[in-house]
Amino acid sequence: MIRKFTLDDVDYVINSHYEIYNREFKYDLSFRDFIEKRVKGLVERSDNKENIWILEVDGKPNGSICIKKVNEDVAQLGLFLVEPSVRGTGYGHRLVRTAIDFCKETGFKKIILWTNRELISARRIYEKNGFQLKEARNQILSNKELVEERWELTI
Repeated sequence: MIRKFTLDDVDYVINSHYEIYNREFKYDLSFRDFIEKRVKGLVERSDNKENIWILEVDGKPNGSICIKKVNEDVAQLGLFLVEPSVRGTGYGHRLVRTAIDFCKETGFKKIILWTNRELISARRIYEKNGFQLKEARNQILSNKELVEERWELTI
């Protein structure tokens, strides 16, 4: 089940991102700080053109995704995570479709997202949903050299 975020989900979203990305990709605590800032910004703004969704499996959170308003026409997808135990089941695709559908209903014309080249599974899901790679740049993020990518979808 994909449901809307509640304040009880704040710690799950922040901690799950940090723990999984630290374990799988060696991201440091600056990544946790980035996630915390993103989540708290969404909560504080409480904008009806923004949202976070939680993937729940057997009554437990197992993933997330969000939409942040860039401007009236452009949304940014983020906080996309699927727990390792439920990967490969189609939940990632469903989360992305939930975010895209919300953007269509809300009147956005374009969705952008930033990801890192090493996140191969997420990149495949974005591509299958029509996102196109528009920019790549080398960055030092989370104490690592990464290729950061900007993807776009016109809706």
